[in-house]
Amino acid sequence: MADRLMEMGKEKGLAGRNQALFINSAEGSEKAWIGADDPETMSAREKRAMFGDMDVVMTGFAGLHGSVILARDSSEKLRSRYPVSFLEEAKAQERQIRQIPEAAPAGKSDDPSTCSFSGEEIKGTYLLGEGGVFAGLRNMGELAGVGLEIYIKRIPIKQETIEICNFFDVNPYQMFSAGSCLLLSKNGGRLKSRLAGQGIFSEVIGFTRRNNDMVVINGEERRFLERHYRDALELL
Repeated sequence: MADRLMEMGKEKGLAGRNQALFINSAEGSEKAWIGADDPETMSAREKRAMFGDMDVVMTGFAGLHGSVILARDSSEKLRSRYPVSFLEEAKAQERQIRQIPEAAPAGKSDDPSTCSFSGEEIKGTYLLGEGGVFAGLRNMGELAGVGLEIYIKRIPIKQETIEICNFFDVNPYQMFSAGSCLLLSKNGGRLKSRLAGQGIFSEVIGFTRRNNDMVVINGEERRFLERHYRDALELL
C-alpha cells in the first residue's frame, strides 16, 4: 500500500524524500541548501557560528500531504468512523500543500505563486518529505551541524491529519510532508509575518543550539530525535 500511496504523491508532482536544496543567491545554482552559505563546505565550528542560535520556522502543516493521500485512497475504511463531510474536507486540504518560499534574491522570482527572501531573512531551508517533520528536523540539524530545541505543540498540524493518523495508529509527525519546509532565521517572528503577507502559513517551532542535542519538548517531557524515521505511510 505504501508504494501505491507514494506513487500517487509523485503523480501530483509533490512527492520526494526529505532533501535539502541549495540555491546560491548570487548565481542561482542548485546544490543542497537554500542560502548564500553552503554547510557542506564549512567546518563544524563555522556551521555552529552560522546556524546556531537561530529560530526554526516551519511552513505548511505536519503530515498534511500524507493525510490527503489517505483520505483519497482509503476513504472506504475511513467512512466506518468519519462522515463524508469530514473526508471531503480532508481531501480539500490539498490546497494547503506546497507552501515553500523561493530562495532567490528578493524581487527576482518569475513565479507569482512563490515569494522570494534575501539570505539575511532565511539562512537555510530544508524541504520535508518522507519521514515527516521528525526526519526533516534530524536531517536538517545534522546538515547544519547544530542542535535543536523543538516544541511539539508549536508544530502546525490539521485536525483532519490527527484524526486520520489516529485511525491508522501512526505518528502524524512521521507522516509524508512534502510541500512543507523548515527555515532557519535570526528573526522567526518577522519572517512569519512576511510569509503571511505572501499567503504562506508558518509557525516558529523552536530554535537551533550550538551543540549536538536534538530535542523535542512536550511540556515537561524532553525526547531526543532518533537518527532514522520510517515514514508512517510505509507502516500501512
